[in-house]
Amino acid sequence: MINWYDDLPDTKPKYLAITKLIRSLIQEEKLLPGQRLPSERKLADVFKVDRSTVTRALLELSSSGLLIKKSGSGTFVSPLPQIHSTTRKVDWNLFLENHETTYSSYQSKITQARALNNHTLLDGAGNELPMELIPHLGSLQINWQNFLIAQKQSQDAGYLPLIQTISEMHEKRNQFKLNNQSLLVTGGAQQSLLLILRSLLQIGDSVAFAQPSYFNSSAIFKTVGIRTFPIPLTSSGIDIDVLEKVILKHRIKLLILNPTFQNPTGEIFSLEQRQRILKICQDYQIAIIEDDVFGWLVDSKDEVPTFKSLAPENVIYISSLSKLLGSSTRIGWIVAPQAIGQRLLQVQKKLDIVPSMLAQVMANLALNDKSFNSEITTLKLELAEHRHIVSQIFYELRPNWHFSSPKGGFYLWVKQDDPEIFENLLKKDILVKPGPIYGATKENFRFNFANFNKDELEQLSTRLKK
Repeated sequence: MINWYDDLPDTKPKYLAITKLIRSLIQEEKLLPGQRLPSERKLADVFKVDRSTVTRALLELSSSGLLIKKSGSGTFVSPLPQIHSTTRKVDWNLFLENHETTYSSYQSKITQARALNNHTLLDGAGNELPMELIPHLGSLQINWQNFLIAQKQSQDAGYLPLIQTISEMHEKRNQFKLNNQSLLVTGGAQQSLLLILRSLLQIGDSVAFAQPSYFNSSAIFKTVGIRTFPIPLTSSGIDIDVLEKVILKHRIKLLILNPTFQNPTGEIFSLEQRQRILKICQDYQIAIIEDDVFGWLVDSKDEVPTFKSLAPENVIYISSLSKLLGSSTRIGWIVAPQAIGQRLLQVQKKLDIVPSMLAQVMANLALNDKSFNSEITTLKLELAEHRHIVSQIFYELRPNWHFSSPKGGFYLWVKQDDPEIFENLLKKDILVKPGPIYGATKENFRFNFANFNKDELEQLSTRLKK
């Protein structure tokens, strides 16, 4: 007797998972030619899905010739010649439908709204800073001869002056020291995460991350065949009890966090929270990936020691310049224990994903510009002003919108009662990022308060009053 339910692959939508399972059972000859399948009702019960889901899966398999439906008799595996013939034709619909996720559905609506924008859209769905707020660093000049000289300072891990600059900045900000650590330059935070997953995990391994989280919509995990398990965020931080249960049940290998201005909630994990998380990860030998792309924007009075500084040998640290200098600044870096750093470096070279030398040289010039620190200070003040104004608008005009004003970052994470809030705001030409993208409900949304100038803030107030 085939154990249908336990073998069901972790694929969405469910009908696609059922088609994959039955197809593999036929190919492995666990379902034989001419064999009768259980009834649709029986399959629906064991798969815990609607009968219509099973019906669709069986129709797909019948149309491809793997199954035959006989009226009044049931559904049977096709004769052997038909099975062989199906291997000659690829069903491209399976590839397309597998990528129709909640994220892509909402993202299509966001893209369409921006494309149809007639200068009336108030866009609070952006991920980055607007051009006006990106630090003004003047002219970063380099001639071709200097660029050729710079290339001679390139190492396997990246452009040596940039590595030294980043190392010094981390030490000056008292984040951590790079003793017995490797620093590797990458093409951004997402590429850093991809490189870590490809280097350290096998297909089918499991990772965990907090939810809600922008990791929820990342395609990286499916790309490398990694299973993901969300851990709910509570008022006191990540739910430690759930984390422990998930670690034990699913053999979690990595815990991925962005603990400073967490995306989308804007929360900063307290020192106590970080120590509790570290303890349970150390108890179960779970490595932590610390995504710190917003760390540039925290005020000194609000700073909390990084996971990397608390447990340097247990943590791989990721950061980048994209949230600071614009999304096209594809420069990031990884700080990892030396043995792990060597492994990452080998895989980076093998995959040929070494970042542009010109981009590295320009990034080093930007970080060493004499106005860099003062520009970051100005940026933090401007963001605080934007955050205060938008918070006041929401408090006064939408008292049923609940949110905690963060201490930095770009975002407000709002909870209210209307499940159609995304569509209803869009009717007013106000664009937000809906909760399901982050693994939350439709009653939540993320709002980028950085993306509004004075006139747009007045328009926002006017439209919400209506």
